[in-house]
Amino acid sequence: MGAWWKRKAKRETIPAEERIKRKYGSFRELLSLNNECLELLAGLQEDLLYVPPRRDVLGERVGAIFTKAEGTVSALEELSGGRYPSLAVAVKGQRHEVESHIAACQELSTPKLSAWLSEIGSDSVSEVGGKAASLGEIKNALGLRVPDGYCLTTEAYRQFCGIPLWRHIRDAVRDADLSDLEALTRSSERLTRLVMETPVPRAVEVAITERAKTLDAGGMGLAVRSSGVGEGGAQSFAGQFHSLINVPQDEVVEAYKRVIASRFSERALFYRLSTGLVEVESPMAVLFIPTIKARASGILYTRDPQDAKSHELIITATRGLGLDIASGRMPADLFVVARRRSHAVVERRIAAKTGEILPKQEGGLLRRSIPSEEASSASLTTEDIQILADWAVRIEEHFGAPQDVEWAVDEEGDVWILQSRDLALAQSTSVKIRNRPRREPILAGGITVYPGRVSGKAHLAEDPASLAVTPGGSILFMHRPSPEIVKVFPRINGLVAEWGNIAGHGAALLREFKVPSVFEMPDAFGRIKEGDPVSLDAIQPKVYDGILWPPRPEEIQVAERYTEHPDPISRNLLTLHLLDPSAFNFRPSGCKSTHDVLRFAHEKAIESMFAVNDREWDRGPRSAKRLTANVPINLYVLDLGGGLALKDPGSPEVSPDQILSTAFQALWRGITFPGVAWSREMPATLGSIASVMAGSFSSHSSARRALGDRSYLLVADEYMNLNSRLAYHFTLVDACLSAIPNNNYISFRFAGGGATRRRRNLRACFIEACLRSNGFSADRRGDVVNAWFKKAPREETAERLDLMGRLMACASQLDMYMISHDAMRWYVNQFLEGNYAFKLPATDAVQANDRTEGME
Repeated sequence: MGAWWKRKAKRETIPAEERIKRKYGSFRELLSLNNECLELLAGLQEDLLYVPPRRDVLGERVGAIFTKAEGTVSALEELSGGRYPSLAVAVKGQRHEVESHIAACQELSTPKLSAWLSEIGSDSVSEVGGKAASLGEIKNALGLRVPDGYCLTTEAYRQFCGIPLWRHIRDAVRDADLSDLEALTRSSERLTRLVMETPVPRAVEVAITERAKTLDAGGMGLAVRSSGVGEGGAQSFAGQFHSLINVPQDEVVEAYKRVIASRFSERALFYRLSTGLVEVESPMAVLFIPTIKARASGILYTRDPQDAKSHELIITATRGLGLDIASGRMPADLFVVARRRSHAVVERRIAAKTGEILPKQEGGLLRRSIPSEEASSASLTTEDIQILADWAVRIEEHFGAPQDVEWAVDEEGDVWILQSRDLALAQSTSVKIRNRPRREPILAGGITVYPGRVSGKAHLAEDPASLAVTPGGSILFMHRPSPEIVKVFPRINGLVAEWGNIAGHGAALLREFKVPSVFEMPDAFGRIKEGDPVSLDAIQPKVYDGILWPPRPEEIQVAERYTEHPDPISRNLLTLHLLDPSAFNFRPSGCKSTHDVLRFAHEKAIESMFAVNDREWDRGPRSAKRLTANVPINLYVLDLGGGLALKDPGSPEVSPDQILSTAFQALWRGITFPGVAWSREMPATLGSIASVMAGSFSSHSSARRALGDRSYLLVADEYMNLNSRLAYHFTLVDACLSAIPNNNYISFRFAGGGATRRRRNLRACFIEACLRSNGFSADRRGDVVNAWFKKAPREETAERLDLMGRLMACASQLDMYMISHDAMRWYVNQFLEGNYAFKLPATDAVQANDRTEGME
């Protein structure tokens, strides 16, 4: 038996070049699997915004993601020499949790399609929506008079259109631009038509008709009303859906379809998108109750909406059914009533009521004139007011918040509660008013709906159709408001109406969206002309000539589309926690989800490639070289084979012209394109600078590395992988550019920034919009953007890499300037037009600076 050293000497040695080649193969495999996983994750997470996690939706994607994640971990182990064995264990556990959850969801018994009001309460919101749940609670917990009725559940909605049409819904609204009302109208018309053309499943139809037959409607038809999940809480949905009153029994199925279709009306789409309610979180149930033969009806606020601590409640009332109160079409009686036990009427204003709406015996509604001698009589008796006030206080105390209550008094004098939801309150107006204008107002008088002082050019909308041409930054004047105004909230600074009901849907929306507004301001159309510069003081309330105050400070914000939930799919698969490679938790034990595993594996793969290079080649011809170029990136280049042509192989530096990679050269053309600027002047205002500095020190910033930290570029003849850290953001470009289209791809990732979260998110919106406009598939979550461009011819792929280089440069530091969605859209347009330095003509620059000063 030979000596041990002789046996060791016989062990096969692998040349350094071969070891590098093998590492490179594992690295490319890891990147490929990682990119495929990210793309599947992005698609899955987006789809789960529109439909529940059912097998017919998920398909084989979840299994494919975990299989590719396991392959990614295996490739990392090959690269790192087996340093991270716990990652495989983590992925196995995550897979078990997710697949068990999906199986359990599938095995659950089919949820019921309908429920009687007597069976539901506040804990039933997810099943029957906000309106039905609150009515059930009032009926069953408080014992107040609520009509008997039933509800078609959210499961019925899903079976009817939520699941069959989810792809159509996704494709119609996924990239909706709320400033483009024409496009929103087209999406609305398409979805509404699809809903009306979709047959109601037999089980849902039976659930509607059989309960309708059982329900005692007192010889009248049914009121068929929306009851959306999310409706009546923080989001009021005031006036956004249809309600059909006095529907004959043989028309209830068609009425159901019409109410569901109203979920996709233009104004409802706008409302839902602007408030951030995603499709899967806001399914619609539908409520069926007997139509009340109303002697009077109306809306009650348990508090003055201008003062949450007020000691009075407000009742608006009219004769017959109160449909015109909510819509603001007709005047109504107003009673201000003490909340204390006596419920004394503090103020009463009796309107001249020229007509009333009554249910017809055969179904439908009848508008009838009121005799002149009765037109000015009160619609409520003292006893009615006492009962309503007492019930209102009880309802508020039960729900623990001021309430907006819909009620009716029938022909026998019985009071009925038809709806109750949280009341949208305005901010307090009791503060001392300073800097009153030293001029006479053009208009004065009226009722404040939401306080504030704003200026802009007047737009006179004679009817709802005129809203479509509302200029940005205008003060909107209307004869009477309607729920359609929600569509122009991003465009207007304030609103004035000659008539209007402070308890109507329009007023609720104006308070919810914080739009300075006044109702009942007389003769506005007689004294104001289209385009006049005016200033609205909605606190006084008064309107002045000229521009006295800055634009409306609050912009209508489009909430994030992506929300995180504690369910196993989100927790174990989708959510990304590991954002900062320098953070303490950036380690295997910090990988709480498969998304974390992918992020960790990618970062460590890059480190491993450079580490093996340093070990194998030290500072020889194949070592990492520092790029010498006039760009603010501290970039080190590693040749994976055929990527460099060095004049001096021993030099520690390399110039861009010595990099042979076709993918890099295409990207470099964009990075160095004439007119592209990597840096720009700081924002003009102190507020902007403070905002940026605050963001730089915040704990939630993602992918942070200090300015000038080392960035890495790996190149081969047709391949490149760039990992750049610059100005507190992280950029990844992984690309292949060859003569074979099927081999060509670009994978891009961008995260982080130095400004506040809102500004970082807006910059990500800018990047996403620019990429989508140029044919990329893009996915944004907060300030993180992932994008792909695949299998295009060589020339087309090279053009996209060129464009990506321009975008990388233009996006640098741009988060400092993202003061609003309007500003973001301006930068998108300038980039697409080739104004890469974002230069303004002198006059525009002054105006832009003024706008910035006003926003901060």
